[in-house]
Amino acid sequence: MHSGTAQPPIALPRAAGALATDLSPPPGLPGEHFAAALLFFVAGAAALVLVAPDVAAGAFYLPRVAATVHLFTLGWIMLSIFGALCQFLPVAIGRPLRWPGLAHVSFGLQAAGAAAFAAALVTGERPLLYIGAAALSGAFVLFAANLGAALVAVKTRSLTWWALAGATVFLVVTPAYGVVLATNLHDGALGAARFEVVAAHAHVAIVGVVMLVVVGVAHRLLPMFLLSHGASERPARVAVALLFAGATALALPFGGGARHVVGGVLAAGGVVAFLAQAALFFRKRVRRQLDPGMRLAAAGVAGLALAVALAPFALTRGLAAPHLLSTYFVVLLGALSMFVAGHYYKIVPFLVWYHRFGPLVGKRKVPRVADLYSEKVATANGALLVTGWAGFALATAAAAPGLARVAALVLTAGAVLEAFVIARVARRRPA
Repeated sequence: MHSGTAQPPIALPRAAGALATDLSPPPGLPGEHFAAALLFFVAGAAALVLVAPDVAAGAFYLPRVAATVHLFTLGWIMLSIFGALCQFLPVAIGRPLRWPGLAHVSFGLQAAGAAAFAAALVTGERPLLYIGAAALSGAFVLFAANLGAALVAVKTRSLTWWALAGATVFLVVTPAYGVVLATNLHDGALGAARFEVVAAHAHVAIVGVVMLVVVGVAHRLLPMFLLSHGASERPARVAVALLFAGATALALPFGGGARHVVGGVLAAGGVVAFLAQAALFFRKRVRRQLDPGMRLAAAGVAGLALAVALAPFALTRGLAAPHLLSTYFVVLLGALSMFVAGHYYKIVPFLVWYHRFGPLVGKRKVPRVADLYSEKVATANGALLVTGWAGFALATAAAAPGLARVAALVLTAGAVLEAFVIARVARRRPA
């Protein structure tokens, strides 16, 4: 190339209009959520190695197992969701969070509360347990207020708006159940109803918060990342309605067994509708070759399908089949983890590119978003995560503690590698 030849202009990535606008927050706000979430992912996976024999034995009720579960749910999954909403909200509804400073406060409470709560479950320290529960409750309520204030100001109410509005309601309901369960660890007031309340708490959080956010956000992001066009959006509308109705039924403090059946059926229908919507997006995609991030997301979608298939058997048999119940939760939480992990490979590289390399487009040579990490390493990362998760689920179903520990080690290697790759992407700067 002759020295006088100008570099052809590079178009902004297709994600530019769907992940960032002039109203988007400084990268530090979603960035702090993502960094802490990845640390919890690694910590949760490492803890899973230690409790693998307990899980394989079906002893999901042990405090150390509960601590590990909360490292994944409160730390990894929820911090990832909060961080994604900080970045995504201005694009999704045309408005950012109402109070950005408050989002930093809710982040600090969430991260500190999740760590304190998990530590208290292991050590049995009652004051620390209450401190953790109070911090987490504060984080959920503050984020719900921040999100709700932004939603109220929007006049055009899309499917994503309704999904996030529903999630806002259950951001307040979920910690109420958590406080009751935290108190019960010491006073035992729930008695034999403890496991019923645990199941309700878990499913209200997953169905009412996590799945509603997943549907609302994936409704915008999956078509963009897959270059998918022309897919019907009716399944997503059905998913939002059924998930909200199901979570409402499960959260009600009355109705007995009938409430659980109705709520479970509605929630399962909502997940199936989401699966149908995701399948349409994947089927209608222009980009036939899936990148590492979308392969991980696809694995998560497949895991959700398996979880829905297992749910009727695991939840109706309950404590009579502890291995099946444990396997169900391993599959469900693993599926959500894979879906979230896949999106890190899409969102974080774009944000780094957008803020550090985008302003240089047309002025000098810049890398593509996909050049910010090695596709081979990301593929290996995905293989470790999926293999570890699938192996752990199989080991739990087979009551094989040795295999469970090996699988947990593989999953931990995948979590560590993902954290390493994303950290390297976050440090990339123009030379």
